Parts: sequence; structure tokens; C-alpha cells
Amino acid sequence: MKLFTEIATHCINKNISTNSFEILPEVIRQHTDWDYTYRQKPTGCSLKPTFRNMPYRNSFVPEIDIVISNRDSQTELQMIGQPVKFVRVFMALWFSFLLAMEVFFVILAITSNLDSLFPLFIPLAMCAFGYLLCKFATKATFNSVVKAIKKEFY
Repeated sequence: MKLFTEIATHCINKNISTNSFEILPEVIRQHTDWDYTYRQKPTGCSLKPTFRNMPYRNSFVPEIDIVISNRDSQTELQMIGQPVKFVRVFMALWFSFLLAMEVFFVILAITSNLDSLFPLFIPLAMCAFGYLLCKFATKATFNSVVKAIKKEFY
């Protein structure tokens, strides 16, 4: 879901080889207590959370793709974070369920004389709560990982 994608760009004032970024999982672990696995990609690297090593299951720890580009005497990191696949699938099902629930309540309100329109707002409130929970939690954890990476390389 691109709805919860976060992007950050960081420039380092020296050229750094892609191999230097293999230390990122250890850097992130030191600064945030989250474990990541590192995978080399043609454009940079990919960091995926390793849940089995975490003392708790924080589903909002994002997957991070880092696109590395060397220009002149600088290295530019573009970090793109999004929730893990489990959270994306769960939120898609959650929003689908709420949409179906809203349609049901609208049909119910049209076909019967409801004294209150309060039931129409329940799915909308649940949708807003789910969106805010996922958006803010993913953004907060992504920002802490980006901060750890910036602290290491600057």
C-alpha cells in the first residue's frame, strides 16, 4: 500500500561504496533495538525487519529500501520505508471490511427509518483510527531508523 510509504533523502559529503552499507543492520540495532537483515540490490540495498530476534512483535517496523547514487563527491541515499507485507495485507482487509460495513449501514439507513444515523459513522471512525495508527506508527519507526543511519554516516 503506497498509502503508508515514507521517503527520506540524505546526502553524505563523501563517496561511499555500496559495500560500506553492510553494517546498517548492526547500526540500526544499536540505536533502535530492532533487528534487520541486509540484502544487496542493483540500485542499493534493502533492509527487512527480522521479527524472530525481536523481544516483541512491533508490526510497524518498516521495510526500508535504500537507493544509493554517487554524484560528484557526494553519496545520496534515498530511503523508502513501508510496512511489512503482513501489515499491508491486514490493512487492505481491514479497509475492505469497513467499506462493506459502511455500504451495509447506508442500505439499512435507506430502507428503514432509523432514529439515528450514528451507525453510519462507526465504520468511518474505525477507518480513520486504523489509518492514523498505521501512518503515525510507521512514520515514527521509519524516522528513528533514518536518524540512526544519518548518525552513523555523517
